[in-house]
Amino acid sequence: MMRYYSIGMNLNDVITDKDIEQVILENIRRCSNIVGKSFKVVFWHVNLTEQECKDFVKRNEHLLFEVNTKITKIKEDVWFLIGEGKGKDKAGRYRFDGDILNGISEYIKIINHIKKRDGE
Repeated sequence: MMRYYSIGMNLNDVITDKDIEQVILENIRRCSNIVGKSFKVVFWHVNLTEQECKDFVKRNEHLLFEVNTKITKIKEDVWFLIGEGKGKDKAGRYRFDGDILNGISEYIKIINHIKKRDGE
């Protein structure tokens, strides 16, 4: 069974600023390149319209189809959760309460540590 090193974040926070959105997505691509086939990104959203989600996918389809991506209304259990630390209903094995870019940076540190530990 393949273990996914999934990362989850709130899509509402990603799409608030188009410049930051691109930086976040480039960092997600970097994560995918580091982790490989076992990488997955889960974007959950709160009260975004179907059109807002479609617009996000259309703007970023080149990257979203390159990486294993899921967009959902429900916050799912992921391996590494960024933000939303208030609700303990869904969690990640690892959790980062803060902004997305710093969270991705922490994710990469943990992944690099695991790869070094496992001798990859």
